[in-house]
Amino acid sequence: MPFFKKSIFTSECDRCHMRFHIGAGGVCEECRRILCDTHLHGSFVRRVQVSFGAPNICVSCRYKRAKSATASKTAS
Repeated sequence: MPFFKKSIFTSECDRCHMRFHIGAGGVCEECRRILCDTHLHGSFVRRVQVSFGAPNICVSCRYKRAKSATASKTAS
């Protein structure tokens, strides 16, 4: 009896429309889109951070946050 059987369930990334296994992606907590691993985490380091409790926020939402933080620093 195999314990680590590969999932038969797949989903489609809302950004690139590629099919991916459910365990390889997820849902962004801010924009609520279903995204593949590349568009959700972006890197292995970010994936590890999420597994240790960092919020599950996609690459584009993190970019928007950083951009607005930079703009607010520049304005003051």
